[in-house]
Amino acid sequence: MNRVESGKRLQELRTQRGMSRAALGQAIGVSETAVQYYETGERTPRDDIKVKIAALFGVSILDLFYADEPTNS
Repeated sequence: MNRVESGKRLQELRTQRGMSRAALGQAIGVSETAVQYYETGERTPRDDIKVKIAALFGVSILDLFYADEPTNS
């Protein structure tokens, strides 16, 4: 999966939960700007940040960052 698609998924999860970029950044230990870069596909989160994002939203890292289509697991 490309960074843009992963970013769109991240943004969808964040907005579905009513979180701001700042709140997400605080929850996972990065800046609001970093979250913006992840969502726009300008940057890919480090592996430790991917783990935090997946745990926060209760999704698999594979579905969020690597799979072509999300699974229902």
